Amino acid sequence: MSHGQIMHASSYQELLVSSKQSQDLVKAHEVSTDIPNVKKRAYNVGKQFERDAGVIHGMAKESIKSSASDQLIKTEEREIGDTGLKPYLMYLGQNKGYIYASLVAITNIIFASGQIFQNSWLAANVQNSCVSKLNLVLVYTAIGFGSIIFLLSRALLVVDPGLWTSRPLFAQLLSALFCAPMSFYHSTPLGRILSRVSSDLSIIDLDLPFTVSFSICATLNAYINLSVLCFFTWQILLVAAPVIIMAVKLQQRYYLASSKELMRINGTTKSLVANHLGESIAGAVTIRAFKQEDRFFAKSLELIDNNASPSFHCFAATEWLTQRLEIMGAAILSSSALVITLLPSGTYSPGTRC
Repeated sequence: MSHGQIMHASSYQELLVSSKQSQDLVKAHEVSTDIPNVKKRAYNVGKQFERDAGVIHGMAKESIKSSASDQLIKTEEREIGDTGLKPYLMYLGQNKGYIYASLVAITNIIFASGQIFQNSWLAANVQNSCVSKLNLVLVYTAIGFGSIIFLLSRALLVVDPGLWTSRPLFAQLLSALFCAPMSFYHSTPLGRILSRVSSDLSIIDLDLPFTVSFSICATLNAYINLSVLCFFTWQILLVAAPVIIMAVKLQQRYYLASSKELMRINGTTKSLVANHLGESIAGAVTIRAFKQEDRFFAKSLELIDNNASPSFHCFAATEWLTQRLEIMGAAILSSSALVITLLPSGTYSPGTRC
């Protein structure tokens, strides 16, 4: 029967062979009567689901454990310990920095030599009756003007190459920011990027060229003056050598180790201030709507204090080193004056007569 009408009338076996409706009816009956197999398959599927759920749960635990390293906003990294001269060598490697550094050293040596020759000329001829006062003043002035020219050349070799050296570094940073993937901006706060582009590049533009040139010139001047002093009174080496060793130990062991860490902490805390300020400005309407101005203001003051604290301690460390170096310099100066005073009379004269 189909739809209330008799379609075929025959035996069961004939209907099973010839009628399509009979075959479908028998198959539906067999499926409905196979309940134990259905339960068995459901049981197997449930067991498989439990095993899969256990695997997923274990993977979830592992992902939770590793979430600290895969978090959205990553903690800012900073160097620890002494990095040596690698950053300065990388800086000098930009835009012929080694050539300009060598020229700065040469001009400083000529300037220091001119000062020594100027003082020697004045000391040797101030009481010399064979040299007129006009010639004495003219030669002294000419040597001074020549030294000033080399001093001006040294300043130009610091400022202009320093500016041209910072340009490729800025171009590299800008190219890296433009070519960075979107995941970088999702995991890096805006304040950290602004801190690198503003304060760090300001250090490269203004501080680093003068710091490198000052280090070169101060080192050369110290060795030149010490050489002149030892040439006339070699006994000063008995005091100068231990003092120099002590000064190097103080600088390397105490000052540099602490000041580098303080400057790195200052750099990382500065980005937090900029990031909090940017977020506060962007969400000013929401902050006022929930009346959270006092909390955000207190948080800003806290971040500013945390940023100012490393700067204060870095300044204190610099003053600590300066005080001890001045004491050592005073010890060398006093010792040299004492040695010159104790020399036999007539060993050195302020001038010669013809």
